[in-house]
Amino acid sequence: MDPPNVLLVILDSARARNCSLHGHDNETTPFLSEFADDAVTFEQARAPSVHSISSHASIFTGYHTEEHDVTEHKSFVRPETTVWHRIAAEHGYETGLFTPNVIVAQTSNLADVFDTCVGPKRAKFRLFDDALAPLDVQGRLSPKEYAREALGHDKPIRSLLNGVYKKLESRGGSHDPTSEGGDVYVDEFLSWVDERSGPWAACLNLMDSHTPFEPDPEYDNWSDDAAERARERVHDDEVPEPFTDAFWDHLAALEPLYDGTIRQADAAVERLVEAMDERGLLDETTVVVTSDHGEGFGERTELDTDVRLRHHSWGIDEVLTHVPLLVRSPGGDGGRTVEAPASLTRFPDVVDATIEGDDPADAFVPEGDVLSSTFRIKPPGNELSLPEPEREPYFGPWRAVYRETEDGVVKYARRGDDAIELGVPDAQRTVRRADSDGGVVAEAFDALEPQGVRLGSAAGRDVEDDVEDRLADLGYLR
Repeated sequence: MDPPNVLLVILDSARARNCSLHGHDNETTPFLSEFADDAVTFEQARAPSVHSISSHASIFTGYHTEEHDVTEHKSFVRPETTVWHRIAAEHGYETGLFTPNVIVAQTSNLADVFDTCVGPKRAKFRLFDDALAPLDVQGRLSPKEYAREALGHDKPIRSLLNGVYKKLESRGGSHDPTSEGGDVYVDEFLSWVDERSGPWAACLNLMDSHTPFEPDPEYDNWSDDAAERARERVHDDEVPEPFTDAFWDHLAALEPLYDGTIRQADAAVERLVEAMDERGLLDETTVVVTSDHGEGFGERTELDTDVRLRHHSWGIDEVLTHVPLLVRSPGGDGGRTVEAPASLTRFPDVVDATIEGDDPADAFVPEGDVLSSTFRIKPPGNELSLPEPEREPYFGPWRAVYRETEDGVVKYARRGDDAIELGVPDAQRTVRRADSDGGVVAEAFDALEPQGVRLGSAAGRDVEDDVEDRLADLGYLR
């Protein structure tokens, strides 16, 4: 008899705070709430880092960020350190990755460890490779300013057409719901599953809830006038300059759209689970639904209130690390809630428990502390549009330790000389307990040692221009 299948569903950038499953006022996750009746729900799950490359590397290998050192978009990992490689080699699993995430599928080698990889499907960023395109020009130009630049290029007509193409494409091709929405990748995954005859393990990464926050109309349930104006500014390339008051107001106004994209991702998961059930696969599979990190909408950081969060570019705050996590074992679990801190670095142990016939959900809770960290931003911080003397407060490492106590879950966090102790009763609240971490963070992170996961140097790798453009258009710092 074959061992159970394994399906990891990552709702990219979906933070627990904006999931109705975890107490959010807007009903963003009605299906996940229903799914929880037959699964284990973790109220205190934490991502290992705050951006895709590090979190995915931790989930795939089981190591903390400062053990694997995979922190740059172009990083390579040793394939044999991943759970996907191991279960294929040792247990005969066929493996598949289905994702529009450029970092996972193209700039790193994380996709190479899978037998099958589908995605990204994004359109190109330019019609003509030998001409100027808007993303080739530094700064934000008005259409007239870009036209002047294009007419000065040695391919003026093609350059103008590249500009028109950029405006007509949805965010220049970086997020086109027709080709990149969750349903597209659900269909790809189901087609792949239908062709498998033995045990399989797959990762389905959906980016509906990632920037630029463009929910389909049927899920755009909470937009207000401010959100509509923010959407128009994004479409017109008129977003205010970063770090200005106008920019933070703009970022905050996007949150209702973000809620709509989480609702859209929830609907994609519903369709996925129903299709698996119809095929008789649901009761033969361990299904894990989670997120690789959360999202910041200008909230002031817990460690330094002068620093505000921009998407998931820096910080170690709860909006970035506190993520949804549900686990349905083969046959279902009858509904259970776990309040202890859980770490996504435990995913390989969850897979092992599945193969051994043990309860996979229990493996997500470590015996000791849960750790999250990020080194973003690194000095000299040239990617920040700030004068050099103002950049230091954004530099990593940002570190957090989560511990279960008799008072509930307590978080200890540190960046530089700033440290705090917080009580975290749930995804919606934090309670400041002390302006010190009591040395907990240093003790926990000093115990970590390199595990030989990273392969080679990221700096020596070339990435195609259109991939770099996609990253920039999705809001990633370059």
